[in-house]
Amino acid sequence: MTYHRWLFAIILICATHAQAFEPTVEIVEQFDNSRVVAFVKKNDIENSPEWNPNRDAPPLSVALAVDKVEQFNQSKAIGAIKEIEIRPVPRHPTHWHYLIKVDDDEMRTKYAVYVVLMNGMVIPAIIEPQSYK
Repeated sequence: MTYHRWLFAIILICATHAQAFEPTVEIVEQFDNSRVVAFVKKNDIENSPEWNPNRDAPPLSVALAVDKVEQFNQSKAIGAIKEIEIRPVPRHPTHWHYLIKVDDDEMRTKYAVYVVLMNGMVIPAIIEPQSYK
């Protein structure tokens, strides 16, 4: 019985960790016939520069966004870039992000997708498998 009390206490301590309550934003995008999902902390989005595409150039250039993805994958070179898009962050219309699709022979999928915020933060996206009917 004591074992269960200790286990409960450990689970409670882990569940109340401060980061467990940090709000996240789920970025779900349809990208090249695939659905990609990334989870980004709300503070990271708010700390990213705002951008108005009607007035200014993006705060992070395409070249720098690609460099950030390469730095993120420092253990290996990234494959050829297949596609880059820039989109607003859902429910944060003044904050934008890049979607960068690269070849990735090491993964089971043929490519990897990264979300890059305008402050240079890179978040790997999850490619949801297509359901078959």
